[in-house]
Amino acid sequence: MKKKKMQACVSVLGIAFIVGAPIAVSLPPEVSAGTPCCTVTTVNVKTGIVTAKNTATGETFKFRLVKAAQIGNIKVGDQVSTDFQTRQVTVHSFQPAEGILMRTPRPRPPIR
Repeated sequence: MKKKKMQACVSVLGIAFIVGAPIAVSLPPEVSAGTPCCTVTTVNVKTGIVTAKNTATGETFKFRLVKAAQIGNIKVGDQVSTDFQTRQVTVHSFQPAEGILMRTPRPRPPIR
């Protein structure tokens, strides 16, 4: 009896692997840190927090620079690269940022 249950489990897991592997491979990868996906929308010089918007999804996020003195080098419209899995941010033209502090999903459209 135990042998039949084991064979059934192995069969189910094998089928799940065969079906799931192509799906996992076909999913699009996260935007890499080298590809600009976002633009700076606001720069708060007092707090040192920069807000950027993902141009594809409309999602906004906030980050802080590693060196606070460089906040003057960032302006609205600057290109930003992100890796949302590792929460790393790079502002193009110079230095990586400290990381994503907060993400805000894009607003949902109104229901009609």
